[in-house]
Amino acid sequence: MARTSAARPALLRTLNDRTVLAVMLDRGPSSRADIAETTGLSKPTVTEVLVRLEDAGLIVDAGETFGRRGPNGRLYDVLLGHLHGAALTVTPSRITCDLTDAHGTVMSSVSRTRAQLPRGAAAATRALITEAAGIAGTKVKTVREIVIALPGSYDPMQDRVRYADRIPDWTVPDIVASLSASFDDDVVVTLDNDVNLALVAERHGAADDGSVTSLLWLAAGIGLATDMGGTLYRGVAGGAGEVGYIPVPATVNEARSARPDFQDLVGGAAVLRLARERGISARTPDAAVSGAVAGQHGHPGASTFLDELASRIALGLTVIVAVLDPGVVILGGAVGRAGGRALASRTTKALCATSRLACTVVPSEVSGDPALAGARTIATERLRDLVLAAGDRTARISIDRLTNPARPATRIPMPRTANKEVY
Repeated sequence: MARTSAARPALLRTLNDRTVLAVMLDRGPSSRADIAETTGLSKPTVTEVLVRLEDAGLIVDAGETFGRRGPNGRLYDVLLGHLHGAALTVTPSRITCDLTDAHGTVMSSVSRTRAQLPRGAAAATRALITEAAGIAGTKVKTVREIVIALPGSYDPMQDRVRYADRIPDWTVPDIVASLSASFDDDVVVTLDNDVNLALVAERHGAADDGSVTSLLWLAAGIGLATDMGGTLYRGVAGGAGEVGYIPVPATVNEARSARPDFQDLVGGAAVLRLARERGISARTPDAAVSGAVAGQHGHPGASTFLDELASRIALGLTVIVAVLDPGVVILGGAVGRAGGRALASRTTKALCATSRLACTVVPSEVSGDPALAGARTIATERLRDLVLAAGDRTARISIDRLTNPARPATRIPMPRTANKEVY
């Protein structure tokens, strides 16, 4: 009976601490009145939580409120200066790194070519994160979560990146182990396919309503990511979505290869070739598509080019839709984004003519680098989890002190305490 009675207040303290920390993570500096209004907790309860969190070193005084009736109130905010995440995107030519905090604020951003970085994935990653940390005015040891997007599929069972011939430094055995060895033991390194992380950015903030959404990535290479009710489907060895290998009938083989596949029809080289056949000159496939969209009403070959490209995309989507039955397919990547609504609407029409299953094709709505945005989202969510977990420990220590008064008071630090000097 005593154990049941002790567990209930411990659970309430845990829930209350998490709730208050979540408000400050979402809103930034908040007053006691703001927190009470947002959470529905009473002001005395909020006061108790704030005292406990402040005593544990999890929150700090962030100033006073102004412009309200009555005396100014204190503002509180989560102590985050010693807790950061790094989001990286790897391409054949360069690596980009954003340093973020648990609010999701980008503290610094650095992009370097392969020639500007040390050889080897681990050395290059360490150098880039160190530079980003220096620009942000912090130390590399404050980085606890590293999320890396790359054009390949990570196999966690083999600890190896596959289907990534253009980034050989990243296809070595034990890749995550070597990356982790470059940092402290408590740093978590995550590798994921860039298309998967781009879909995270597309779906960020969307309700997990059980729907199935796919992102078809159209660029130099092509790929697919699928969100099933809030969970990314990766397959047994991380290879789900390598749709470039889907075979296509030889009658539509534009690459004249012995075994034509979807890549031969809608990969970057095929898009450029199709554009030139229709009188559209461009240096890159996305430039050809954007040029066709801009001139579709004036250029005699622009509309035909977009229609034919949409028909090719629909051919591969017919297989994808028959297997996954997604409600929505997003066209992403440089080519998909360049095509916008013009290409998406044409693809929907072409798909309706080839598939018996209903599916809407829409353009990407994420600006900037979607894969980097998705990596930032994952890193930020994991930093939030670390902050909330620290709040959980605070609540457990608090109830333990009540039930065991003889225990000395214990200060609960963040996963890495701000009082400890870091380098």
